[in-house]
Amino acid sequence: MFSTREVLLKKSKSEIIELYMNAIYFHNGVYGTSQFYFSKPTAELSKAELSFLAAIPNNPELYNPLKHFDKTKKRQERILKQMVAEGKQNEYKKLIKNTIKLDLSTSVDLYPDYVTYTHQELKNLVASSEGLTKSLQSSDEATRQQAEVELNKRGEKLLNSGVTIHTPLDTKLQTLSKTAIQSKIGVNDIEGAIVVIQHHTHELVSLIGGKDYKKNSFNRAYQSYRQPGSAIKPLLDYAPLY
Repeated sequence: MFSTREVLLKKSKSEIIELYMNAIYFHNGVYGTSQFYFSKPTAELSKAELSFLAAIPNNPELYNPLKHFDKTKKRQERILKQMVAEGKQNEYKKLIKNTIKLDLSTSVDLYPDYVTYTHQELKNLVASSEGLTKSLQSSDEATRQQAEVELNKRGEKLLNSGVTIHTPLDTKLQTLSKTAIQSKIGVNDIEGAIVVIQHHTHELVSLIGGKDYKKNSFNRAYQSYRQPGSAIKPLLDYAPLY
């Protein structure tokens, strides 16, 4: 098995730069020079647009173009000025005058059920590490609300920092699970949920929160608490045998 260093030693400079550009964070949940900011492939971006994107990764929060467009534009101009030192003054003068107009593409969450649960798990981890769990469970409503505000703030800061969350999601199984619940339940008012855990790894590989689940809505897979009823009997009777 090759290490990252060994793999990179086998790559050319342009290939390494391409790998880097496809992995670095451009804020707003965007990794790599995707179509999010200008709604077109990288190959179709102008040099002015490319230099604008190049301004973001230095500090994604500070140079978030949706909140701090002027700061991003100012850093883009600083990057372009460096072209003068490379003897490209005429091109610099042309690019500096180009108007940058964002054209945001609409992002689509393919697996909103699983993503919502993942974000909730992240919040739980942040609450635990930041010592907010006790305040969130307080009997005092004001204390709970204050803790929730603080948790949301810290969680958002963490997500905006470019953190990468790794999950064991099996996309093929997730699609099959969604198809199964929609086809078996049908079009009536009955609802349901599916949770699939890989028994030998204990990993959560699929989670369906409802028949037609929308992101951040009520997720029946982990928010709908029910008594187990007779479903618990096989576990009590047969689980000890194994």
